[in-house]
Amino acid sequence: MRVAKRYVAKIEKTIYAVDTLHIVAESEEDAIDMMRNGQGLPVNTEIQEEKIDNRWIDSSEPISDSEYVSFDEERLPIG
Repeated sequence: MRVAKRYVAKIEKTIYAVDTLHIVAESEEDAIDMMRNGQGLPVNTEIQEEKIDNRWIDSSEPISDSEYVSFDEERLPIG
């Protein structure tokens, strides 16, 4: 008899992004210092590249018949 299981999968990614900040400062040097200190108002983030480094199934556990029926087949395909 086949038993449905719930699997926990993990995907490790590296994301390269460019954040756009607005900084109010008296000089460019002050603005650079503020940026380095994590200050500024984030206004946009653009993902330039997303690279999948690794994928794996971390764990699994059997589920009961009632849990199996309650899952939406589109969300959790079995097979």
